[in-house]
Amino acid sequence: MLTATALLAGLLLSGCGKTVRSDATEQLILSDAVDRSIRNIDFSPLNGRDCYLDTTYIKTTKSPTFVNAEYLTSSLRNQALAAGCRLVEKETDAEVIIEPRVGVLGADQHEVTYGFPSNNVVTQAASVAAATTTAAPVAAPIASLPEISLARRAEQTAAAKVAVFAFDAKTKSPIWQSGMSVANSRSRDWWLFGIGPFQSGTIYDKTRFAGTRFRLPLAGSPTADEPRQAISLDQQYVFTPRASTVPAPDIKLTSGETAAAAESDADGKASSTEPQPAPPAEELPAKPAPGSSDSAKPANAEQK
Repeated sequence: MLTATALLAGLLLSGCGKTVRSDATEQLILSDAVDRSIRNIDFSPLNGRDCYLDTTYIKTTKSPTFVNAEYLTSSLRNQALAAGCRLVEKETDAEVIIEPRVGVLGADQHEVTYGFPSNNVVTQAASVAAATTTAAPVAAPIASLPEISLARRAEQTAAAKVAVFAFDAKTKSPIWQSGMSVANSRSRDWWLFGIGPFQSGTIYDKTRFAGTRFRLPLAGSPTADEPRQAISLDQQYVFTPRASTVPAPDIKLTSGETAAAAESDADGKASSTEPQPAPPAEELPAKPAPGSSDSAKPANAEQK
């Protein structure tokens, strides 16, 4: 009885929400798919080498979305620098050529309704009946049946497929390849008895209700994948400058400059060091003359 009452109250008090536009959501899942795909690429085997990123095969396509070849190229540069690669601007200055390619970058949308979707079956049936029965009066138009759903789910999914390989700039011999890095990102909106949308997915840290954070015990956020290399492009990190390993230049001086430098060095040492007084000498007992009677007596003997 209580369950039926609660269900009836939910049906009567339920509302309906709708996402008007999803441009930002589509851009978020596309960029998130790119980030997840590139973070799985480990550039550590190229650490410390002069590399040139060849983006010849990453073409910019006409698309209404903001995520494009420029964002992917910058993310690749970020991941390579974080792994210790030294990127150069000219191919002639590099010892390793890095060549990335993109196989997939796009988004899909799916909708599932648990109930009866909106339809115009009754309107079509009335039209057919009016056409077959000419003697019957013309009936008034019947409106379409609205959607009657217990639950509804709308999901947007983005996918990115990226691969990278590197070869020697001079010999063109292969050095390293990353393998195929495929990643997916999703955003899910769902309604229960017309209440919603409840939003979850990889682009949200917590479940949201119509764009506002909403804590739901039964719907947890998915676990993020662990990055493969030590520093990934989606982590905050402050790079400290490394100590220079370049040896000091050997500057040759003329004879006059060498003498002046030696005199300056000597004056500096003389001014920085002050003369220290000599330590006092220890007083030693006088040695008796050889052949005297005192030399045969012990030092601690008493004189009588």
